Amino acid sequence: MQDIYKFALEFEKENREFYEECASGTDDKTLESVFKELAAEEAKHEKIVQALADDRNVDSVKSDINMRAKEAFDKIAENFDESSLMPEDQVDIYKKAKDLETKSKNFYKEHAEKSDNKTVERVFNELSAEEKKHEAILDNIITMVNRPNTWLDDAEWYHLEEY
Repeated sequence: MQDIYKFALEFEKENREFYEECASGTDDKTLESVFKELAAEEAKHEKIVQALADDRNVDSVKSDINMRAKEAFDKIAENFDESSLMPEDQVDIYKKAKDLETKSKNFYKEHAEKSDNKTVERVFNELSAEEKKHEAILDNIITMVNRPNTWLDDAEWYHLEEY
């Protein structure tokens, strides 16, 4: 079981560092705050996994990051203009982040199902749910920053969407 904790700690650290890089790599202060929130969440997950590894008690891991991310997206949408177009390589960075979250979510779900320890099962299921939230946030970031690029490429189709 210690190998699973070690692996989880390594990818939580990797995800945190990646979000810290994303935060420092964007000029948009609101988007920077979203990435800092995600980095803080990953740091929290590191502490939770370490507590499991140390056989310490772990309370609920649920967070309100979706609410904070929604507020940030609303702010970005209010200030959106042509200068908000993101270069394609920036979108690729966010897609990589989403892939990291998908892998984390699947890892926790898989190991929760395999665990015979009820605490580990509960915590890993909660971590999987949290990673799913992060995945959705990144999906929204990708859509938000890529939408103008996509709209310009495929305007014939996208104007048919209902809001």
